[in-house]
Amino acid sequence: MRKSPSIPPGLWQEIVDSLSDAVVAFNPGLVPIAMNPAAETLFGVSRLNAAAVDALLRHNEWLLRMVEACLTSGQNLADVEARLSLGARLAAVSAEVAPLLGAGGASRGAVVLLHDHALHRGAAQAFSTAEPDLKLSPAGLAHEVKNPLTGIKGAAELLAGRLRSDPRAQQYCGLILEGVNRIAALVEQVLAASAPQRLSFAPVNIHRVLHQALRMAGLHPHPPAGVTIEQFFDPSLPEISADAAALERTFLNLVRNAAEAIGAAGIIRLRTRMETEFRLSAEGRRRQFLRVEISDSGHGLSAAEMAQLFTPFFTTKPAGTGLGLVLSQRIVAAHGGKLWAEAGGAIPSRPASMHPTNPAHTANPGEQRARGMTFKVTLPVGPRDPEPSEAA
Repeated sequence: MRKSPSIPPGLWQEIVDSLSDAVVAFNPGLVPIAMNPAAETLFGVSRLNAAAVDALLRHNEWLLRMVEACLTSGQNLADVEARLSLGARLAAVSAEVAPLLGAGGASRGAVVLLHDHALHRGAAQAFSTAEPDLKLSPAGLAHEVKNPLTGIKGAAELLAGRLRSDPRAQQYCGLILEGVNRIAALVEQVLAASAPQRLSFAPVNIHRVLHQALRMAGLHPHPPAGVTIEQFFDPSLPEISADAAALERTFLNLVRNAAEAIGAAGIIRLRTRMETEFRLSAEGRRRQFLRVEISDSGHGLSAAEMAQLFTPFFTTKPAGTGLGLVLSQRIVAAHGGKLWAEAGGAIPSRPASMHPTNPAHTANPGEQRARGMTFKVTLPVGPRDPEPSEAA
């Protein structure tokens, strides 16, 4: 009978480090004692960080309960459809927890394995296509980018700690860390723009949402000198069923774009009204929509720029990522609405029948027409149609 070959020292470490699933080991006191590179990438840390893992457990009580139950019972536990909160985003994962046993069979803690569905689903789709081109999902690409970034960030932090007396070395390490953080933020935006939108619907007043977006942009109730905010709001608009926080992010992005377009001086006009036409929903029900328009008196965009406006990574801003409008459009679509843009004649002369809600911040009656941009959003009013899974 052939004897099984002995495992070389360190091979298990290499095996665990090669896994694309996140692996974290805890001692009986719930203190992390080891994690593999995939876990560092998933959690956004450059090395074993007890504080970051502790925060992860506090924000994911279901995972904390699984680890505690495993430590108490010594049994393996699993959850094949879990939602892992990672700060700004939710990751769909399968979680397994198993006891960590010593050489004599005594419990030394627990091992957690997290399988990121988005990453592996993207990889499966990439290789299931019959086309010769290799397709990489956003989640897969984010994983491949964040993995080396974690090592670069850790190395820069170590160098900065060892070379505290060298000002030039500190400057270079600072540049490296600044670049790493910027790329990491871009990766998070890619994940946010590509992940399914999980929204919490409730009755929402659209005017409150718009005022909150203006507030967050620093334009309400007192805009900066030189900036005029006009509000033409229809007070009779009914409430909509929406995720207020998601819509606030959407309109904040549109208002900030308008503010950047006009610079230190100009006009931003917000207008709301009911759409005159009804549309049929997927269930055959007649739906009515309200419209929000955000216009600016900026320089506008060329026809070529307009054609690429909602293309990922296209931007006219020096420090822009080109993902804000893409994410905004997806949020509006998840509400059953539409977001689009029109160029030219964005701030026409004021119609005699319209009166802004804040007359202290309006333009002169004889103002000239100015080129600019108008972003238009339509949202359904009334009860929301249930998703197929909800109806079932």
